[in-house]
Amino acid sequence: MEHNEQGQRNSAAEDFQKSLDQLQHLLEENQTQEQPEKEKELEVDNTELKPPVEKAPKFNLAEWEDAVADIEQYFESKNQED
Repeated sequence: MEHNEQGQRNSAAEDFQKSLDQLQHLLEENQTQEQPEKEKELEVDNTELKPPVEKAPKFNLAEWEDAVADIEQYFESKNQED
């Protein structure tokens, strides 16, 4: 009778090991299928972390020169009043 119980335990252990092997195989398959998706997510995350590209200002050098000239003229007129 003990021999029969031991045989059942061995059979159950073998079945359990087979189930674990199948589960391991399924997990490995699932992991390899998800790998490209995760890499795509990482690429998206990396692009989101990049600082925004600064656009060139919408004014040109001539506008700056005109503004500086106006400011200089203002200060000169202030100095002449004093």
